[in-house]
Amino acid sequence: MIRPFVALVLGALAHPMHTSVAELGYDAALREASVAIRVYPDDLAAAVPGADRAMADSALARYVRRTFSLSDRGGRPLALRWNGVERAGDALVIRLRLAAPDGLGGAWVGHLLLHDRFDDQVNVVRVSHGGRTATLLFVPGDGPKRLP
Repeated sequence: MIRPFVALVLGALAHPMHTSVAELGYDAALREASVAIRVYPDDLAAAVPGADRAMADSALARYVRRTFSLSDRGGRPLALRWNGVERAGDALVIRLRLAAPDGLGGAWVGHLLLHDRFDDQVNVVRVSHGGRTATLLFVPGDGPKRLP
């Protein structure tokens, strides 16, 4: 679930700035991570035609897998499982799940969604795992970053 903090950030960063926020959480009992990426539909439609209307899962899933990544601490990619997309107010929330048997500490995340479309795209990843929270910022030209 997208937290009120994230809704505030997205609300404060209204257009013309381009932004998205990803919440990354970890369930130690299931040894699984979940991702919820909140993005404006009209921005996403620039990269995936029809994403703002029909929410074409297959085209959108391919785009997200190409621009959002998670790798274990050794740099091996973790397989992202598509868990759907839904409208939430004026945004779309893209949901992913993945097995993360070793947890998220030291893993690598890349949130490059829409960097290929907008020079001013700013992406935020807020991660919660192991009783701690961290926030990472991604701007065009950035590569993956290591999670604490």
